[in-house]
Amino acid sequence: MVKFITSTFTVLVLTVAMVKAQSPINIADYPPVNQVPDTKSAQVQAWLKEIDLTGAPALPLHSGAPPACPNPPIANECYWTCDGCAGDDITACAAPNTWGLTFDDGPSTFTPTLLNYLKTQKLSASFFLIGSNVIQHPEIVKRELDEGHHLASHTWSHHALTTLTNEEIVAEMKWTEKAVMAATGLRLKYMRPPYGDINNRVRFVLKKLGYIPVDWTGDAFDTNDWRQPTMSEATVIATFTKSLDTYVAGPKDKGFYCLEHDVNNADVTVAQKLIPLGIARKINIASVAGCESDPQPYQAGGTAPMPTTPGTNSTKPSGTTRSGASPSGTGTVVKSSSASTVSLNGLGVAAAAAVVAAAGALLA
Repeated sequence: MVKFITSTFTVLVLTVAMVKAQSPINIADYPPVNQVPDTKSAQVQAWLKEIDLTGAPALPLHSGAPPACPNPPIANECYWTCDGCAGDDITACAAPNTWGLTFDDGPSTFTPTLLNYLKTQKLSASFFLIGSNVIQHPEIVKRELDEGHHLASHTWSHHALTTLTNEEIVAEMKWTEKAVMAATGLRLKYMRPPYGDINNRVRFVLKKLGYIPVDWTGDAFDTNDWRQPTMSEATVIATFTKSLDTYVAGPKDKGFYCLEHDVNNADVTVAQKLIPLGIARKINIASVAGCESDPQPYQAGGTAPMPTTPGTNSTKPSGTTRSGASPSGTGTVVKSSSASTVSLNGLGVAAAAAVVAAAGALLA
């Protein structure tokens, strides 16, 4: 009983610390939604003073949404969408036979429907968040985190990054980071460039900010959900079914990342029809954090206890989540409490004790 009380108190302290780490979001304190932030603002100027952009590749800005491919190609640009050059971006799930489940452009009013579905299926996904949407729906972002999903950045305004200056890229990333920090206390670590629009200049700036770019695994794993209603739902399903069948027939030594969205009803509806196709083919499902076996899927410097990585979700008929470390090393599943320990986002009592002092400061 004493151990139970101690564990419960620790969880209570951590929970209160998490709440204290979050701060109310006043939309007026942020840039206009869906617009590239002003780089002359005091906040952006302060961020720029913290970052050394010296040595950034001197590549010309592109134009368009998405930009047209330069003709001829620009030397040493390593432009993913046009040259097929990914640099050191993550383009495939590191775990074999695994679908890296990702959703872009949210949160939206349709995201809760998707979250309800993922919860019933016991699945974890990565949500690449647009900062402009985060400040409008912070409660959805909190729910995504609470239900074991992984949060990542999709910039502030969804502008193609190769069309922006280095300073504008910093503003796009940092305002989104600030919004998610206010909502969750966590500092984002992974990002996906809008339209997959990334080259060596963009990569340079992102690395300076501590971000890891995650593309998707080529056109075959673009679900085309964004083409609806120009492309019918039936065609979307048929096209992606062929991609899954081709994948299953191959070596499956690596997994794949898909391109899906949670911005409207059509996206969310078709996602609930595509995911069962992977489950039926016994493809495991994981978030980016799970795919990459990253036990710390957020950057240091947040104000909340850092969650651990959820493991891969098995597609066994039972639909249960693997406990402990998965055979493919895709992370550790949060275990239930025992007589001697309670786990909160993967933190046991011993580990939690290390943050009690910090929690006390937050409570003061």
